[in-house]
Amino acid sequence: MAGGNLSPRQKMINMMYLVLTALLALNVSKEVLNSFFEVNNGITRTTTNFNAKNGDTYAAFDAAAEVNPVKAGPYREQAYKIKQEADKLVASLQEMKYNLVLKADKKVYLGSESEIKDEEGDLIDGKSIVLTWDLLSDQQKLMNIGALTNKDDRHASGDLFYNSKRKNNIATDLKIDLSSYKNSLISIADGNESLIASINETCNYEDKKIKGKKQLWEEYNFYDMPSVGALTLLSKMQSDVRNTEADIINMLRENIDAGSLKFTSAEGIQIPNSNFVLKGDSFRAQIFIAAKDTTQAPIIYVGEFDSLGGGKYEMVGDDYETVKVVNGKGIFAKRALSEGVQKWGGLIAMKTDNGTKIYPFRGEYLVAAKTAVVSPTNMNILYLEVDNPLKISVPGYTAGVISAVINNGKVSVVKKSLGEY
Repeated sequence: MAGGNLSPRQKMINMMYLVLTALLALNVSKEVLNSFFEVNNGITRTTTNFNAKNGDTYAAFDAAAEVNPVKAGPYREQAYKIKQEADKLVASLQEMKYNLVLKADKKVYLGSESEIKDEEGDLIDGKSIVLTWDLLSDQQKLMNIGALTNKDDRHASGDLFYNSKRKNNIATDLKIDLSSYKNSLISIADGNESLIASINETCNYEDKKIKGKKQLWEEYNFYDMPSVGALTLLSKMQSDVRNTEADIINMLRENIDAGSLKFTSAEGIQIPNSNFVLKGDSFRAQIFIAAKDTTQAPIIYVGEFDSLGGGKYEMVGDDYETVKVVNGKGIFAKRALSEGVQKWGGLIAMKTDNGTKIYPFRGEYLVAAKTAVVSPTNMNILYLEVDNPLKISVPGYTAGVISAVINNGKVSVVKKSLGEY
């Protein structure tokens, strides 16, 4: 099992499995064999729970891919690839379990104890099945093994799965399939060292060394193994498959948003192409929703910067400025001292689950000198002792905020209407 995700119950089952495996090498009692079958049932229940939780995760992939197929689609595709391999392996292991019990008992009971036993706790013979695996219905193939009578049978497992005298052995094919599945998991977990280490520990199919002599993995696990031991081992393999499947698909699900920014609020934003529009021209603006995280302030730098490639940037020189951030927004001000187009920009640093991400920005603005325009409306000359109508305007300001004062001479200015004096 994957070390970091085991429940106390699963840890107990693993420990019991190891202890009982050692006891199988001895001349153990009926009670020990019965206990081994109970461990098998516990592992089976755990596997069922894993599978149900995995189903919820796949449903989450479906929902995410429907909302954002570009972002979530590739992760969903990887997850379902693992699901296909895991389902195939679990089905193969289930077939081996069924054939093992059929070989040992000559019949198989499928389902829970309440379904296959009477009130006295005895097996109901009419509930047994003698069909071969290929003749079972799809529903029967999904049902758990309910009983095993000849728990100490040491021949069924070897006869079915491994015999050194045979060239082709089911256990050898199983090891190949399990190893292929393991490699698929590691390929997807690339870079996640803790997860890879967990997979390697759980999915260990290396040959054993017994008293200095090499013993094949398949021989160690299936040859001369009591049927209850082989059955429990196969159930544990199913559990390992579902558990590692869960680890991988949960990692993929987390990766969907791992590089995304997390936000706590949003607001509508409009950015006009210009705040100054000449009469007759069109006002243009960009309108969108802007999200922000009020619990985490970004770091904003204003100044020259260079691109290092691969989405990496750095500020240039020492004269760049760090902008004050209030409620997730950078508040920037700079006195305009030079006329003409002024270019500016900088970098925004924001923390994500995958580390700090850097976002560059650039902009420009136009600086113009303050000027006033005074136009006589009747003629290009002003006369003494008479009213001289004028139009007065200041580019960038509305007529309502303009007032005219003459401080040279004895002249009075009377406002007639907006912009006219």
